[in-house]
Amino acid sequence: MTACDEPVPATAASRPAPTAAEKTVRRDLSLYNNGLAVGVLGGAVTSVALPSLALFTLKATPMEMSVLYAVQRFPPAVTALFAGALVDRHRKLRLLRWGKVVGGLLLLVVPVTALTGSLSLVVLCVIGFALAAVNDISSTAGISYLPSLARGKSLAAANSRMGALFSFTDAAGSYLASGLIAVLGTSRAILADVASYFISAVCMAKIRTPEPHPEARPAGSTLLREIKEGLGYARRHPVIRPLVLSNTALALAMTAWDVLFLIYVVRQLHWSPVVLAVVMGCASVGGVAGALAGRRLAEPQGTRWGVGPLMLCALALQPLVLAPVLLAGPGLLWQIVIGACVTCRFAGATAHGSNQRSVRQSACDPQYQGRQQSIGTWITFGPRFLSALGAGALVGAIGLKPSMTIAAIATASGFVVLLLSPVRRLRAMPTPAGARRAVIDST
Repeated sequence: MTACDEPVPATAASRPAPTAAEKTVRRDLSLYNNGLAVGVLGGAVTSVALPSLALFTLKATPMEMSVLYAVQRFPPAVTALFAGALVDRHRKLRLLRWGKVVGGLLLLVVPVTALTGSLSLVVLCVIGFALAAVNDISSTAGISYLPSLARGKSLAAANSRMGALFSFTDAAGSYLASGLIAVLGTSRAILADVASYFISAVCMAKIRTPEPHPEARPAGSTLLREIKEGLGYARRHPVIRPLVLSNTALALAMTAWDVLFLIYVVRQLHWSPVVLAVVMGCASVGGVAGALAGRRLAEPQGTRWGVGPLMLCALALQPLVLAPVLLAGPGLLWQIVIGACVTCRFAGATAHGSNQRSVRQSACDPQYQGRQQSIGTWITFGPRFLSALGAGALVGAIGLKPSMTIAAIATASGFVVLLLSPVRRLRAMPTPAGARRAVIDST
């Protein structure tokens, strides 16, 4: 072979130019990511401002904080299953767009009532409840819509990029919150999140990639029947079932921890809203690292590594990084230590979250995408209001530190559930066909 006969490496110039349809998909995927990322940016502001309003402005007690957290987390217990069936029946992008519009209008009530002097814990609870219900439907629609834009390896890559982007914007939102609260005040800072809802809606309105028509339903099919079918599918699925149960165990423990953590750092460590916002921003910095590293580490490497072992390692990290927080005291040094713990915790959580979402989407039949997402939301997040209420009751019974210790130990339950499941042996992303055969074999 002569020099001129040697194969020429592919270059950007020799690759085929993307078609018009491919360009449209890339543009729309960018709009989709940017629209949701803007929502995360605004939501990070509210995640700091709303509890700050309750703790600093309205002087909420530990039990009142538990109630506020509970009502914000109760709607999935009621709406999630119906949300999934509705999403599988209708155009997902349309539901996502209108959910953003309605959410922005609801959240606007908080700064308006604060400016008029009528803000109360009741108002925060009512708006938190309604907003969570609307967000549940739009979130289910948004996550279920992604496989319409990306498939196969592109889906895993899209979830990884989305996780990194969301973590980055969440970090930016937390730091933005500290600046807005310092300059504008806590209630006015929420206006940034109100604006983010409407910007997100505009981004979704510009997407042009055709969305597949929802599959026709059999004559006489009802929402309840379709919900039952979705529950049966998820219950029999060898991959989706353990992932959902593991997520549920972890979510219950972490909800209790998050309620107690806020009370702990504000009441006992004497943190200001600005310090709280800065340290909470560390969570998102860890999320960026976890999302970027998680996709690479999830690639099969030999026989001992892949997506299953990665998720197990990420879950094992959770209780370990909470232990130093229980030993913390006031002062800058401990703020740095807690910030580092929060960073590590969310690096593991994001690596696990983006990969388990890709696994569930890859293994699920298209006709069940909305329902598998909503069933996961219902089982995982539905009971969280009980965990939030239980955290408040536990503080009253045994005190704050012992309650936090129990919550920290309980975070290991997600790891235990996944360790005892077939998912621990999973090396590469599954396919719907392979998962379907496993479901049939299990019946």
